[in-house]
Amino acid sequence: MNGLALWGYYKPDEVEISIGSAGEKCYSWGDNEIAFVHCKNCGCVVYYRTVAGSPEPRVAINFRMIDETIAKEIPIRFFNGKELL
Repeated sequence: MNGLALWGYYKPDEVEISIGSAGEKCYSWGDNEIAFVHCKNCGCVVYYRTVAGSPEPRVAINFRMIDETIAKEIPIRFFNGKELL
């Protein structure tokens, strides 16, 4: 895999996230509208989520952290924001 980000965006009720036995740590900064969740074992960001009370709750999953066999089954929609301007 290359080093580019591969984020999947979902509503919280659309996904189930399991980090494993090491557990997770969470942090946020600035306006505290997004909480970043990372693995306590390796420190990598697994996902981030909007905080409680957000008008549009979302979860962004870092697909670079999941098993490649699972990732191959998920359709990818490429997005080029530059072309929308």
